[in-house]
Amino acid sequence: MNCKSIKWTEELVQEWVENAARVDRVLPPVYNKHISGQRWDIRREWYELLWDTEQEQPEPRFQPTNQQISMWEEVMLRWFPLIADNQNKKILWLRACGRPWTKIAKKVHLTRQTVAKRHQATIEDLTRKVCIYYTKIS
Repeated sequence: MNCKSIKWTEELVQEWVENAARVDRVLPPVYNKHISGQRWDIRREWYELLWDTEQEQPEPRFQPTNQQISMWEEVMLRWFPLIADNQNKKILWLRACGRPWTKIAKKVHLTRQTVAKRHQATIEDLTRKVCIYYTKIS
């Protein structure tokens, strides 16, 4: 993926951050989970499956492509260190995860208008810094 040739806009930066949040939800955890006990499937008779309502097909789970994982790496490893304030990082990430303004405001102890303004200012600042970052590299 050639990020140097992309014309970076605020909408594109916000789309990349939202995509990174979506990919981050489905990636495996960094640590191994401790298993205290295992649950085994109960064997059932074939005729019990005829009237079982649990056999409906679930909605397919989101599986990120290699390009989406590369976008996640760009955002997490190169873009987020460009943001100086940790509270702004939190606001940007929570909004990318789909949280409403009021819940973000309660979490960071600010008003929802202030949170929205800080989010917009962070996106503008990040767009400017990303443009500078990729022009420096080339």
